[in-house]
Amino acid sequence: MRQLIRDDFNHVFLARDFNSSPTHPPDQPKNDSRINVLIHPSAIRTAPPLSEESGLDAYVQDVLTVPASLAGLPALSVPVPAACRGWVGERSEGNADDGDDGWPVGVTVVGQWGCDELVLKVGEIIEGLDC
Repeated sequence: MRQLIRDDFNHVFLARDFNSSPTHPPDQPKNDSRINVLIHPSAIRTAPPLSEESGLDAYVQDVLTVPASLAGLPALSVPVPAACRGWVGERSEGNADDGDDGWPVGVTVVGQWGCDELVLKVGEIIEGLDC
């Protein structure tokens, strides 16, 4: 299963995964629309209050971090400055998932295997945004 996930990431990233088997290079898209890093929400909602019962929801909250971990890719969760919250796709007003509850909102930066420095640099740029 991990190899299938790695293969999917290898089809997306521009940088080659030098850790994978050279006998099975990924098919390259004709228009070469691959990317250097992937940026996505770190969680499906903001952190729940401590008084909220934990259960399956606590595990579902981490679902967006699992693919990069299973693939062994460098990933970094970065808080998004409040002025930039619209940039990460906030939902309609009044929805608890959009950060209106005052809790931080973050994005995850994922890079190809061996591109740790690039992931850190993109994270640093996001933290320094002044939208």
